Amino acid sequence: MARERSIGRSQPAAGELSSMRSGQGDERLKNAKFLCHRFCPPSCLLDKSLGLHERMLEVRPHWSVQRREEQHKRIDLGEKVPFDIALPLPAKDRGFAETAIGVELFRELFECQHCGRCCSTPGAGLVLENGDFERIAGFIGSRKRLKSLCRRDKDSGCWILRQPCPFYDRGCTIYSVRPLTCFQYPLHPPLKEMPYHLAVDAFCPAARKLAKETLGWWIICEGNWAKLYGSGRESLKGAVYRRIP
Repeated sequence: MARERSIGRSQPAAGELSSMRSGQGDERLKNAKFLCHRFCPPSCLLDKSLGLHERMLEVRPHWSVQRREEQHKRIDLGEKVPFDIALPLPAKDRGFAETAIGVELFRELFECQHCGRCCSTPGAGLVLENGDFERIAGFIGSRKRLKSLCRRDKDSGCWILRQPCPFYDRGCTIYSVRPLTCFQYPLHPPLKEMPYHLAVDAFCPAARKLAKETLGWWIICEGNWAKLYGSGRESLKGAVYRRIP
């Protein structure tokens, strides 16, 4: 689905990150988010899994109640409007092995509703990545048949499976050899404005459900950014090696 805007990112609390909104502050905030992504995933996800955010939300009802209702309404727009949602989970960075735990936790939390919306909805087509075509052709026993269900992109040379998916019939008939894109769905590339966080397709009802369930986790992210931002440039590097409470 096309990405039009992000949801899930909450605004800083007054007195915490309000000075980060312009000029040099913007750059410092970017650095704080990068350092948080680089060094904090293990402790950050532990805090979230232990429910630390619940205690933090208790003392900030304006964030936990008013903002939650506002964000839930925006998230629900994904049923009709195409956009991606940023999640308070670290995106996987090949340079930093520890960031992989974000995807691992997402897989544990995400529960597909088997609604078939991602399969049965008309679209521009599904790009078959390297290996997808041969794997599927071998499973159905015919390269000729698979070609008849695809078109060839002249620029990239990739095969593009038509949508709605011809292999969907009240369930995926090629599930064990499904395309890589289907395996990864509803994960999408990180949003440009939120490059260190996982992003999901808001069209997926299970993704919207998870976005709502983890909405309160952003308060932990904000707290970490505020601590790193306030550490000062000279002590910022040392600050990230200490567990952020």
